[in-house]
Amino acid sequence: MEKTLASWFFLRPTITTFQLEPEQHPEFIFGTRERAQRDHLLGEIEGASFGDAGFKAVVFGDYGRGKTRMCQNLRFEIQRHGYRITPIYVKCSSFTSKAPFHALFREMVMRHPTTEITRLATEYGRLVAAQQAQPLIEIVQSEDIALVMSQGLAMLNPDMVRKCMRWLSGEPKVPMEGIGSAIKSQLTDSSEFGAVMRGLSHMIAAVDKKVVVYFIDEAERFNNITNADAFTVWLVSLRELTEIAGVGMIFFVGAVSRNELPVLLLQEEIMRRIGVVNYIEFLNPSRDELRAFLKELFSTCIRKGEVPEPHRLVAPSDVLDPTIPAELATITNGDPDRLDAYPFEPEALDEFVEDVAAGGSANKPSEVLKRLLKATQRAIRKDRRTIDPGIVREINAEGV
Repeated sequence: MEKTLASWFFLRPTITTFQLEPEQHPEFIFGTRERAQRDHLLGEIEGASFGDAGFKAVVFGDYGRGKTRMCQNLRFEIQRHGYRITPIYVKCSSFTSKAPFHALFREMVMRHPTTEITRLATEYGRLVAAQQAQPLIEIVQSEDIALVMSQGLAMLNPDMVRKCMRWLSGEPKVPMEGIGSAIKSQLTDSSEFGAVMRGLSHMIAAVDKKVVVYFIDEAERFNNITNADAFTVWLVSLRELTEIAGVGMIFFVGAVSRNELPVLLLQEEIMRRIGVVNYIEFLNPSRDELRAFLKELFSTCIRKGEVPEPHRLVAPSDVLDPTIPAELATITNGDPDRLDAYPFEPEALDEFVEDVAAGGSANKPSEVLKRLLKATQRAIRKDRRTIDPGIVREINAEGV
């Protein structure tokens, strides 16, 4: 037999590891509490969209708690349900202490697909020509921004559209001679960033009848902005953006407690616009929740019966086969308890859960998955078809 994790542990088609990457498998989110938190956020996002408004929140929790998976799953669910929402995922870069605000704003603008931006600008131009929409100058209150958004973004040349998007994002030294010789060299002011976002969100609302929501991941990197002048620009710019009713912004932050949130997000003027009630903490799972998380993961990834009910509606069809391979039935000796605990032996699973639950920083999904990966790799190297207590103790000793 070829020794791969997928073949050794009878993984389902398209699944090659227990460490399912959020970008590759956004449909899966494991754990009852995680789904309850997801459903709460999804309900708030959808509810805000009924009034053509964007939901704003700060979601924080320990590093490795599963916030990126939550981001990607929310986007997946929004698209699956066909909500009136345009979800845009933004991952913060490693900002320097003096980073200009366009280091973030550029990602927010450029994450919109070029073809979609061109379609929006073209369709909006037709609405204006038919007197079914306001000219953009009335929305953005800036001739330069209105010109670039109405004419530049509607060009057939995708390179020119990208160039216009870069200029609108605040990027410096973008040559704009093809649009207008007197256009300002760079957008730098908070009111200009706000104008661009008002124009973009207004076009999305008018053409697609949707609200744009930005999922801003790894926002703990806002803490890198320590230069006083840069901090002030970021503060007034974030205040400008969070004040726009038709734009949703959800910041996902690695922080063990509320006190460790970035100072920018704890400023009174930002908290007031987001709403204190919308600062949502993801707590680390309990012992029982860790066990349930693992069993649900195993039942979803391994061909040992039905996929758990929460995942049947979203899993690809080739993953749903409930057939248990004859070899797996032989390995577990037809014992339902051994099959339930597989790839662990039942007593090994008990010990594994105890170890991670008592391990301080180990009791979170990312660390659990890393230890699980080590345990499965160790079993394969030892030619063991299940993970026994000896392997669990080896892994735990290495962790200590």
